Amino acid sequence: MMGAVTSAYRAVVVAGRWLIVVGWVGLAVLLPSAAASAGGTIGSDVGSLLPAGSAAVAAQQRSLEKFVVPLISQVAVVVHDPAGLTLLTQADVALWALSFVKASQEGLTPPGPGQVVGAVPVPGVTPDIAVTYVYTSPGTTPDDTVALARGYAAHFANQASVQTWVTGVLPGQLAQRVYLYSRLDFVEIATLVLVAVVVAFVFRSFTAPLVVLAVAGVGYVVSLRLLRLLADRFGFPLPDELRPLLAALLIGVVTDYCVLFLFAFRDRLVRGADRRTAAARAAAATGPIVAVAGLTVAGGTAALLAATFPIFRAFGPAMAITVLVGLAVSVTLAPALMAILGRWMFLPWDPARWAAKLGRRTTRRAGLLVRIVVNRAGAAIAALLAVGILVAAAAPIVNMRLDASFTGPVPRNDPVREGADLLDASGVGGITAPTEILVEAPNITTQRAALAALQAAIGDQPGVARVLGPAQNPLPEEFGVVLSRDGTAARYIVVFAGDPLGGQTIQDLETLSANLPKLADAAGLRDVNISVTGQTAIAAELAAITRQNLLITLLAAFGIELLILIVYLRAFLAPLLLLACSALGVAAALGLTVLVFQDVGGATGLTFYVVFATSVLLLALGSDYNVFTVGAIWREAARHPLARAIARAMPATARAVSAAGLILAATFAMVAIIPLATFRQLAFTMSVGLLLDTFVVRPVLTPAVLTLLGRWASWPGRRITTTATSRQDLRTVAQRAALRSGSAAEDVDARHLPSRARR
Repeated sequence: MMGAVTSAYRAVVVAGRWLIVVGWVGLAVLLPSAAASAGGTIGSDVGSLLPAGSAAVAAQQRSLEKFVVPLISQVAVVVHDPAGLTLLTQADVALWALSFVKASQEGLTPPGPGQVVGAVPVPGVTPDIAVTYVYTSPGTTPDDTVALARGYAAHFANQASVQTWVTGVLPGQLAQRVYLYSRLDFVEIATLVLVAVVVAFVFRSFTAPLVVLAVAGVGYVVSLRLLRLLADRFGFPLPDELRPLLAALLIGVVTDYCVLFLFAFRDRLVRGADRRTAAARAAAATGPIVAVAGLTVAGGTAALLAATFPIFRAFGPAMAITVLVGLAVSVTLAPALMAILGRWMFLPWDPARWAAKLGRRTTRRAGLLVRIVVNRAGAAIAALLAVGILVAAAAPIVNMRLDASFTGPVPRNDPVREGADLLDASGVGGITAPTEILVEAPNITTQRAALAALQAAIGDQPGVARVLGPAQNPLPEEFGVVLSRDGTAARYIVVFAGDPLGGQTIQDLETLSANLPKLADAAGLRDVNISVTGQTAIAAELAAITRQNLLITLLAAFGIELLILIVYLRAFLAPLLLLACSALGVAAALGLTVLVFQDVGGATGLTFYVVFATSVLLLALGSDYNVFTVGAIWREAARHPLARAIARAMPATARAVSAAGLILAATFAMVAIIPLATFRQLAFTMSVGLLLDTFVVRPVLTPAVLTLLGRWASWPGRRITTTATSRQDLRTVAQRAALRSGSAAEDVDARHLPSRARR
């Protein structure tokens, strides 16, 4: 059955080559480019990301109902005088805020969006800093809100020594959007240029990269337009943060698959086949492998649909559709162009001469590795070293903190980041989004002494810079600020030292939340309901949901990849262990990211959705390479003992798969052009993960594990055998493997291959 399908596919892509080219170009042109986009960034209000039933959101709603003065503001104006705020400046801050409050209360402010309707100054931040929360009328757009806040801050420009910044969650989110869009087109162009340069180097040709660029360009246009069309039709979101990742994914996988086709095509041309015969044979040999590999990646990314969190589920369809489009264009357009162009694809060098020269050099390197991994003792040492390297790299992951900051990823010279950094340096970074702690019980406001004791205890907790609460408001006339008018609730305004949405502050709040019941009990507060709200509390819930969904999604992806590999290899034990090796590689990539960005770079944590997306994607791409490498070994193992199969398959696939891995890593590295820490974390994690897979997992750990498993590799089947004949027979196999790659026979010396019947 599979033979018939392969034959039909081979015939179609060669005979219908011109129709395929016209069809793809027509599809790229005819798909609507202005389809409604379900884009937008990942919420400026982190509370919008949480599902229904969020404890922090429910507490926030109760706070708004019980207290006159709201404290949830997404915009803060920072007023700073390095010499210290004068009494005149402090009075100006208070009176300027009061003028907006009075205008709103007296109805002097025209109704409708686009107005500052309130401003709440925070007293006594530091001797040289004042912070004011700015509130705008309902319906005001985020851009207009920030513009109004900047207009509010401009009032203080008449004082020469005073500096002002507008910072907070919303300005940070808008700043990120500006940096993303300003670099997005450049990232895509730079990625294509990089692909062209690398492909030109690999094949020593200026026409081969043009073919790859044509296939990748058509695939990218089709995938982007199709995604927008489907998102509009079925209503799944396409956050703007996804576009660089999708671009790298599409360009990367298409380039990888094209490189594999080109290697196979060139090999057939070297053997003297004409262009159509060579294209047909290359398509028959490579097409089914690429199809299984692409379906593996698509299935792994589709596992994101198993997440319970809507924003994470949204990643699944976009990534899966992108991979499927890339797969479709690769297995049809690439062979069609090969059949049309023939040797013109490899100008100006002669493919035969260059393949022979390059093959000798490659097989010498591959031969040494073969001699190690097909010997049980060598395989054991290689496996231990590889696992040791990966475990050591993964170790920092235990300290990983998840981050939801909007100001932290922004470049340091941006005014939004400068204002946030000033507050951080002053030890009150959390003032832009303070945390509220609600204590609710009948007549709770009468228990002043106990409430004051709890306030002091909260102030002693790790990461807490200061606490405002009942201890500063002893008079009943001041109900409505920290004591509710109905006497059933008191609240504490907690300012953390660091970025309120940073990983360290989230961790500090988690510690505080866990300690609150015993702190309240020690303060003498009995039978009270304590809840926490504010942007930090919402971010803490977001971090907890991310960890939970990451586990669910990785298990789903692991299951899907395992099922595909079981069907493809007709075995259970080898796919299980090989996927475990891929998972270890993913952990190592995340561990190194924690080390570089968090432990050494000083970041408060890793952006929550970066950890989520890269983990699933790296696991899927690792399975993709398992299909290439283990699939080749399995085909050889159908005719030869396992040691011979590895010796034959590794030199034959090493250069193509290594080139593909390097190209894919390089395409993801280009995402770092976007000057936001979030995308640099993403680029680093993906690139390092792919390089580890290319140079540690695939060439060392995978064949070593198979050698150690021996005939059990194909369990419960019996496809694998370890029975060998004579040493001379092994030498003949090694010589044939070397000659297939154009090298001398001694490059893969059979004396280093095992000759015993069993391992």
